[in-house]
Amino acid sequence: MLKKYLIRPVVIILLLGFSVGVFFFSGALEKERKSFWGKEVREVRIGENIFQVEIAATPAKRNQGLFGRKELCRDCAMLFLFSEKGLYPFWMKEMNFDLDIIWIDKNEIAHIAKNVSRKKELEIIRPDCEADKVLEINAGLADKLGIKTGDKIEF
Repeated sequence: MLKKYLIRPVVIILLLGFSVGVFFFSGALEKERKSFWGKEVREVRIGENIFQVEIAATPAKRNQGLFGRKELCRDCAMLFLFSEKGLYPFWMKEMNFDLDIIWIDKNEIAHIAKNVSRKKELEIIRPDCEADKVLEINAGLADKLGIKTGDKIEF
């Protein structure tokens, strides 16, 4: 008789523990989906193409950029945000992979530097127009995905 009364609380405790575990585990999965490289990310859409972007909005993060990264997944990118429009040059110093660099003004692609080689690490890549954002994606993707000047960007 005593065993019957002990089974019910034990079952309740196990169910509660399982429920709490599922709650925390699902939260961890959601957090993992929203980050890569340990950084918060958000989605950027160019036409039918969706990129998971790491935001570089501070001078320190913009200066660091993708430096030191071994690779960039196909759907990953870095988005540089600037407080005002300007002519923002980029370079490939100590990069480990090639990039397409996309300058954006008012959520529209203003200029694209395609297949920028990591081997030209001291070359300065300059846009031909002002922008308030810059998106870096893997080299060749702009052509492969049909991304071009004038395309709209959705955040």
